[in-house]
Amino acid sequence: MEEIKILSIGNSFSVDTMEHVANIALSLGVKSVKLGNLYIGGCSINMHFSNAENDSSSYIYYTNIGKGWNHTENFKISDAIKNENWDFISIQHGSGDGGFYSNPKSYEKLPALIKYVKSLAGEKTKIAFNMTWVAEPTHTHHEIVSYGGDQMLTYRKIAETTQNTVLATEGIDILSPVGTAVQNARTADLPSLLTRDGYHLSYGLGRYIAGLTFFKALTGCDIEKTEWCPDGVNEKEKACALRAALSALENPFDITEI
Repeated sequence: MEEIKILSIGNSFSVDTMEHVANIALSLGVKSVKLGNLYIGGCSINMHFSNAENDSSSYIYYTNIGKGWNHTENFKISDAIKNENWDFISIQHGSGDGGFYSNPKSYEKLPALIKYVKSLAGEKTKIAFNMTWVAEPTHTHHEIVSYGGDQMLTYRKIAETTQNTVLATEGIDILSPVGTAVQNARTADLPSLLTRDGYHLSYGLGRYIAGLTFFKALTGCDIEKTEWCPDGVNEKEKACALRAALSALENPFDITEI
């Protein structure tokens, strides 16, 4: 693959997911990488659409051409989409609207958002949806608290909503099952949690699992050939990350014991 161009319309979950993608891509022989990430903390799908509809310059726009991340403040979705001929545009849901995963209203503007994105990006661009992960049971975030700290029930609700509501939406071309990959890795015998604060992914292994899953889902590249991994991730953890990612791609709505 000569080049890859990926834009995420996202939040802190997309920051976690995209962090290591450039290094993974370059390790696999991609010659040119262009990544973009539109960030508002906790931004939901409905909020993304509102920002698009109002052409609001309310995002921080992170970019990476393989030499680390830079950012520009006060950016619009429209300008980011028109900035490149993107191969893929990923949509990331957050919980800033207070909607639980069991409530389809949290996704009611998804069709309109996809239509908006396609109108600017063109038919060549593939639209992906990045499935999020579950917090640790002791975290105070309202999503897991609403399910009594039951991590497995929360995961099941995410999986069901992604399968029955998101993938039923016309225009979604690709699913990136990061939430399942993270849950797969939690079945492994690892010495540490995959989150840094009980909710956002750990800088090394957690983000590596997300990046591997995301990149493979979008491109189909053989991630097992990557020689790169983040500092602090050992060979056992790297093997676990690969198994967790590949198993999620094979079974996106069911947990695989690692």
